[in-house]
Amino acid sequence: MMKNLLIKLTLLASVATASFAGGGGDILRASFTADSLEYQANDEKTIYWDTYGYIGYDLNKIYIYSEGEKVDNASADSENQLLYSRAIAPFWDIQAGVDYDIAGSEHKTWAVVALSGLAPYFFETRVALLFGDNGNVGLRIDLEYEALITQKLILTPKFTLDAYSKDVPTMEYGSGVSNITFGARLRYEIKREFAPYIGVEWSKNYGNTGKFSPLDEAYVTGGIRFWF
Repeated sequence: MMKNLLIKLTLLASVATASFAGGGGDILRASFTADSLEYQANDEKTIYWDTYGYIGYDLNKIYIYSEGEKVDNASADSENQLLYSRAIAPFWDIQAGVDYDIAGSEHKTWAVVALSGLAPYFFETRVALLFGDNGNVGLRIDLEYEALITQKLILTPKFTLDAYSKDVPTMEYGSGVSNITFGARLRYEIKREFAPYIGVEWSKNYGNTGKFSPLDEAYVTGGIRFWF
């Protein structure tokens, strides 16, 4: 979902300059990152992706996020967001926009407010609040850490949590904590923009989500990470 620590450090130096304050170095930039594009060797034989892209300036950007999965003999499920992002501090953005979720033939639209940035000890953090119809509120938390074993070999633990205030059976969401996923991926950067990886992950659905869509599984993953 995010660029590696070296890119973050480069951005920190940039933020500290006059360009962050709106100086002449504030130029239009665009980027796309496939943080994960992988095969998950679970019971469903899942193809999973986690991607984002942006276009904009130092302080103001437009982001597109897409995360989803495709299992054998089934339609893809995905979470897709279009957000305006405003830098409020070095490494921290406040974001607002819309989220469009797809689950088979069903879909749901949310309003989104999110905080994204680099927490102390270099934890890459994103917390999103989703506001749906009938007063339903969702929470999505993503935490990621990049440990440089060497300059090219990087271990990335990742934790995600989803929760909702109400049941949405058609989307297979349940009230309370919906899902917790924890994994780690070890990638080798052939070059900074391209890195194959392997990993392991555990994911479990809780509460009514577990009734709508039972899941409690650990599995091996393998894929590529790239950006441009």
